[in-house]
Amino acid sequence: MGYFDIPVDHVYCQPVILDYLASKSISSNDLVVVSPDVGGVARARVFAKKLSDAPLAIVDKRRHGHNVAEVMNLIGDVKGKVAVMLDDMIDTAGTISKGAALLHEEGAREVYACCTHGVFSPPAIERLSSGLDTVCSGYAFN
Repeated sequence: MGYFDIPVDHVYCQPVILDYLASKSISSNDLVVVSPDVGGVARARVFAKKLSDAPLAIVDKRRHGHNVAEVMNLIGDVKGKVAVMLDDMIDTAGTISKGAALLHEEGAREVYACCTHGVFSPPAIERLSSGLDTVCSGYAFN
C-alpha cells in the first residue's frame, strides 16, 4: 500500500481458499496443512488455525538455482491425511509438484495445493495436470 499515491486496498485471497476447502467437506481430523518450505511456516500456521487448528507439516527443500528446487525431507506426519500445501506463488510448479509427490510417498490420501499468485510459467501447467488438486487465487485446477 505504501508504494502508490492513490487509495489501494489489500485484497486477501485466504477467505476464497478457505471457502473452497470447506466445499470439499474434509473432516478436521483428516487434515494437515503443509508448508512447501521453511520460509512459509508462519503463513501455514495462520492458515492451519483457521482450519480448526490443523496440524502442520513442512517440506524441507534446497534451491540450487532460480526455479530449481530439490525436495529433501518431510517434517511432520501426513499418513492417511488430506494434505493442504499453502504457498504464496506458483511459478513453474516445481516445488509444489515435487512436494506433492513427497506427500503421496509419505502416505497422504489427497493433496491440495493453494496459492495466491498463479504465475504458471512453462512447464507449470503440465506439472499441475498430473493429478494434483490446485487452488490459485480462488480458481481450482483439477
